[in-house]
Amino acid sequence: MVDIIIIVVIALIALGVVIAVLTSSENNKTKEIQNYLNKIQELGYNITNEENKPYDYLISNENTTFIVKLIKIPEYSEIQINNKVTWEVKYGAGNTVGKAQPYKKYLKEIEPFMNLVVDNSFTKLVIATPKPKKMVKYINECEIVFVTPKTDVYGVKLISLNDLTLFNENK
Repeated sequence: MVDIIIIVVIALIALGVVIAVLTSSENNKTKEIQNYLNKIQELGYNITNEENKPYDYLISNENTTFIVKLIKIPEYSEIQINNKVTWEVKYGAGNTVGKAQPYKKYLKEIEPFMNLVVDNSFTKLVIATPKPKKMVKYINECEIVFVTPKTDVYGVKLISLNDLTLFNENK
């Protein structure tokens, strides 16, 4: 009987540690996003948090307005854009150079944002967090381009968290 109690106590302690680590990790990611948004505000932009819409933020100044979708991906992952609404995240290899990514998932939450019709006064922007190892866009079966902040991805710009390039260009 005492052995069972000891095992249950150890299991509860282990569960508590796992929950504490996961909560701490999520809080750090939230803080990192908030710090990034604060840097954008310091550049003179207004930020509006949007709910129940296919995008997360409106970021604007007197020159431009960004409609922003924030996508959360696993660490050390790669984003592969197959077409306008099919975005694939490959992950699981860690920071190992040359190792193939063993897992993949599709970003289903990107489809409503990509199909959102806006006029030319807005710039649609996707921000990936944390920074992906690489971002590529398939042109056809044989041609791939690496995505940079200047690359047009079906009418959208794609950057990683902490990249301020587009915001500095439109001050």
